[in-house]
Amino acid sequence: MKLFSTLPILTLAAVSVAQEATKPWKVELETGLTSTRYNNARVPKSTGTNVDLAGLIGKSWKSFGRVSLSYDDRAGGTWKLLYAPFRQSGSGSFGGATSFAGQTSGAGPVAANYQFDSYRLTYRKGWKGGWAIGGTLKIRDAEIRLRQVSTVATERNTGFVPLLNIYGEGEISNGFMYEVELDGLAGGPGRAIDLSLRVKRDIGSGATAFVGFRVLEGGADVPRVKNFAWVNYITAGVSIRF
Repeated sequence: MKLFSTLPILTLAAVSVAQEATKPWKVELETGLTSTRYNNARVPKSTGTNVDLAGLIGKSWKSFGRVSLSYDDRAGGTWKLLYAPFRQSGSGSFGGATSFAGQTSGAGPVAANYQFDSYRLTYRKGWKGGWAIGGTLKIRDAEIRLRQVSTVATERNTGFVPLLNIYGEGEISNGFMYEVELDGLAGGPGRAIDLSLRVKRDIGSGATAFVGFRVLEGGADVPRVKNFAWVNYITAGVSIRF
């Protein structure tokens, strides 16, 4: 009789585990602080003046946010959509005459705005162990704007960039896990590296909390523009499966 009385409990537990294991969707919210190590731009490359955007905007830590939605398909692959805005502004001073995007400014105060919003679609599939490999199609929406009194110089660029995606996770101890993800491309007229290192732990009901560090580095070296930047992130967030 005891066996039959425990069957409903065992059945409910099995159903609960099965439901947890078959939640294919995941939404992830990431926030934290970001600081720019360097950000140099020259527009156009051959005749423009090198502008230290990090010096104008400042290298102090600023807040940021990202959001992604992913889906695990029945073939063992993962699809992910990511929206990662990056917008900063500040003011500084030009030490002398500066040519940027066809406009010439003199020495003196200048306001700077830098935008590098990223939209990405990723597909990856399990490789071996806790690792997976795939590709990312990135759309960048970038703009640099410099304003000095009535003189405004703007460089805007929207383009597509294919990236290699590598993902890995594994157990550390006591319920803590590590997670590594890289979107990257090197060679040709530029490079792009987005490397994330995290420690995470399940907090129940399909939710996982994480903290970590992220490095974003890269840029383009083409006749129209030369711009390379390095940005560091301290990250924290939560992912929820449903």
